[in-house]
Amino acid sequence: MSEFSRSSRDFSRNVGRGGVLLVYALYIARFFTGISLLVGVILAYILRGSTVGVERVHLNWLVRLFWYDVAFIIGTAALFLACFVTEPPGSSGPGQLLFLLPIGIFVVWNIVLLVALIVGLRGFLAGRGPLPERFRALAE
Repeated sequence: MSEFSRSSRDFSRNVGRGGVLLVYALYIARFFTGISLLVGVILAYILRGSTVGVERVHLNWLVRLFWYDVAFIIGTAALFLACFVTEPPGSSGPGQLLFLLPIGIFVVWNIVLLVALIVGLRGFLAGRGPLPERFRALAE
């Protein structure tokens, strides 16, 4: 009986570790296909209930990154719409440069997101939290 429970616990832990790695892979694949981020966050929510320890911390971090990403997408879309209203396409003038602002913000956010995912993945593979100790408050 104890051997069975120990093997099922090991299986659960391996599924949790593999699940977190899969969620990281889906989040990184977000840069090539948009739907993988949605699949990744659904999987993170499902796995989060059955994991503990480092796996759970990483899944919480990945869910939080998803919501940050949604907020940045909505914010840059609203800013792009505001630029479109103030300076519609077809008009000429310096106002056309306003369109570079939301595009630039979106590009910078994607770079920050990719770096955060790589740092989090490295931390997970090393058995630590998603961020270095000095940034621990961001992950909690």
